[in-house]
Amino acid sequence: PPTTVPPEPAGPEAGPGVRVTAQPNPGYVGGRVVVTYTVRNGRNALATGLRLRIGLPAGIPDSGPPPGCDASWLCALPDLEPGASTVVRVVLSPDKALTGRITGNLTTTGTDADRSDNTARQRLRILQPRIVAVPEIGKPGFVTSVRGEDFPPGAPVRFSWNPGITAAAAPTVPKPDGTFIGQLLILAKDQTGPRVITARGPGFSPVKTDFLVVSGSVQPPDEMTRR
Repeated sequence: PPTTVPPEPAGPEAGPGVRVTAQPNPGYVGGRVVVTYTVRNGRNALATGLRLRIGLPAGIPDSGPPPGCDASWLCALPDLEPGASTVVRVVLSPDKALTGRITGNLTTTGTDADRSDNTARQRLRILQPRIVAVPEIGKPGFVTSVRGEDFPPGAPVRFSWNPGITAAAAPTVPKPDGTFIGQLLILAKDQTGPRVITARGPGFSPVKTDFLVVSGSVQPPDEMTRR
């Protein structure tokens, strides 16, 4: 009888996959968000013909397509040896609050033992910090409370008046939930009239709220007596 030759066993397959992260997340208006795509190969074979399609939330200014990527955000990646990886980064500069999605889609002309990790998604939130003065009116010598929310946790925040003289004070540090309660002193001999309180710090654009400095005294329940 004729001899049957068994088929040769298939060679090992590559295992490229993609992962995406955004730092910080949430981001903040006026700050920066670094989006990092990490493409890693498995340990069995060379990964070839790799292409990464980058997807970013609409309406956020960015640093443009990275080296090796065209205007449509399709990136040609180098071949990856078993166990090797490559990184692609994009810097976002948010200018408004929003919620969007970052995506990455990886394709290959070579082998791929597991295609389930060829797509990555990450939800991205952009927050707009804001402050309010409680109360919004006071006389010279008064200390008003400045309350903030949606600020970068741990980033020191400093207050200033315009117009008026800002008394020296230690910065206020937002809690892990992005809120804080700070204090701002109206100097005893400072001028009266409308003012703007500005909060500044790293990782966000300055934010403002209105305040009114008046002569007189505040009497309960929050009544103003002018002299």
